[in-house]
Amino acid sequence: MTAGSVEMETRRNRNRPRPVRWRATVILFYLGVLTVGIGSWFFQLPPPQGGVPLGHALFQPLADLDRPADVLESTVSLPHSIKVPGTGRFGGGLYRLEFDHPPDSPGPWSVLIPSYSGRILVRVNGALLYDSDWTHSGQIVTLIWPDIVPIPAPVLKNGINTVEIRTVMMFGRKSYLSNLHAGPDSLLRPVYQRYHFLLVMLPQLLFAWQIAFSVLLAIVWMVRRSEWSYILCAGILLFNSSSNLAFIIPETLASPLVMQLSNLSFSWVTALFVPFSFSFIDRRLPRASILVAVLPLGTTFSFLFLPPDIFQAVTWYVSVPVAMVLACGAVAVLLHAALRRGNGGAHVILGATLLAVLMVVHELPLLYGTAGQRLFFNPFSIPVLMLLSITGIVLVWRFATALNAVDQFNAKLRREIAEAEAALRTSLTREQAQEKAIALEAERSRLTRDLHDGLAGQLVSMVALSGRADADAGTLGTAARRALADLRLVIASMAEVGDDPGMMLANFRDHIEPQLRALGVGLDWRMHILPEASGWSSSTALELFRLLQEATINAARHSGAGRIMIEILPTDGGVRVVVADQGCGGAADRPGGYGLANMRRRAQAISARLDIVSTAGNAGTGGTRVIVDLPWRAAGPA
Repeated sequence: MTAGSVEMETRRNRNRPRPVRWRATVILFYLGVLTVGIGSWFFQLPPPQGGVPLGHALFQPLADLDRPADVLESTVSLPHSIKVPGTGRFGGGLYRLEFDHPPDSPGPWSVLIPSYSGRILVRVNGALLYDSDWTHSGQIVTLIWPDIVPIPAPVLKNGINTVEIRTVMMFGRKSYLSNLHAGPDSLLRPVYQRYHFLLVMLPQLLFAWQIAFSVLLAIVWMVRRSEWSYILCAGILLFNSSSNLAFIIPETLASPLVMQLSNLSFSWVTALFVPFSFSFIDRRLPRASILVAVLPLGTTFSFLFLPPDIFQAVTWYVSVPVAMVLACGAVAVLLHAALRRGNGGAHVILGATLLAVLMVVHELPLLYGTAGQRLFFNPFSIPVLMLLSITGIVLVWRFATALNAVDQFNAKLRREIAEAEAALRTSLTREQAQEKAIALEAERSRLTRDLHDGLAGQLVSMVALSGRADADAGTLGTAARRALADLRLVIASMAEVGDDPGMMLANFRDHIEPQLRALGVGLDWRMHILPEASGWSSSTALELFRLLQEATINAARHSGAGRIMIEILPTDGGVRVVVADQGCGGAADRPGGYGLANMRRRAQAISARLDIVSTAGNAGTGGTRVIVDLPWRAAGPA
């Protein structure tokens, strides 16, 4: 089984229907999501314990930032929202509130604004204390901010104080202002810090998480090119990050162009979500889905070539509804994989989607002009960032699961290889024992045969001579010496010298030199350095020793020479052994003679070539050369 087959098996297991216990877990999971999502509608941070709540105000629309409209003031309840006349057009309102400052109140006072959208300017007793453009951009409707405005001691009066708040919104559908609180700064600031964490810090953390996750998923896709869901999710995270540029871009750089680019990213995120859903569940993307590209391309075209007010109208009334339809289609694909195939990752993404929808649905009507009581959650930042973060986590979990499966497969493979090696080692030990037994038996048979052919023949000859009446002690002694020489030859051939032909031939010298000395013949031994060879067994050595012994003894007995030269030297193909004398020569096959024929037979048995060069003449003028060429890999006797 290969790593690719492991991955295919993992995908099949991922799409395999799950048992009843798994279905019960899924039902409990969705019930938990519904509980959290619906419960978020009723969740509110506790109001400040102390101070003066400001829940009613005199409201008057603004014609521009410094001029109220020709409309009478009216009393409104906070939270309050007003419609924006149109994209790029000025829309704002003036709120006047009053609070009573007791003379004996300790510490400095502040005005807490838990949440608002757009831009606000805060005046207390006619003094401008705060403009939100000093700290952040308010030009995008999906960003909701909290603020706390400290009231300097010279501005704060004992008794009735007037708070004037001007709200400005030029993009989106609604401007929003929550209820206010005035009171000691020590009581209001902890509440502001909680709101600031939820509405500002948490989206910033999720935004940074998005960027890091997009880079991580892109790296994972570079490793696993077949998993397109990783790079598609990275693109979704990257495009969605542009909708949060107002978190990190200073006011001097923030412009309507940047905000429109942020709104443009929504169509690209939705367009990528459709192929992502198919890739996530390992299904081929239908050909008709190419039409999905019309949404981001059309929105981008309207952004580049149409006026800003038309682009905003296209965004809110065309792009957003079409994107919602596409998102529903992608959710349907995931729903089919979750319910029909039991895909656990699809269940997690669907649960996160349901939670995000429940959180946004409660706030979304305010952005389109419907009346509402509050705007607690940042409508598109926190829920959508949570959804995309959970999706990225699911992908990383899938990647880690695949790696774990590969590691388990590798561990299993290593165990199987170790078991196979142990079995092979046991089998090899058994075969080596069998081969050793066979070799021992073969060596025993060879030794028996050599003793039978050599020593046994000599002993039979001695027994026959001893039974003859004309046999004398000299004849019996000669036969006994021949038998002893043959026995020593067999023992010399069995010396353990490995594959070193030089050591093997040196053993032959130790054997043959005493015999020549007994015959009164000197030995001139010449050996060159020889490399290692192979196949030089004791049987090969015995055949070679008998061949050389016969050549040497024949020269000592019949050549008439006083010295015999034996030279061993390497050749291109093996080893050459030369036995030479300067005797009378004339060595040739004779009728009834077996000496040269036996030598040729022995040379053939060990795959050697035998050449005999003999020149007839007197001692010192003629001579005989017996040349034996052995290959590096010597063959055993046939």
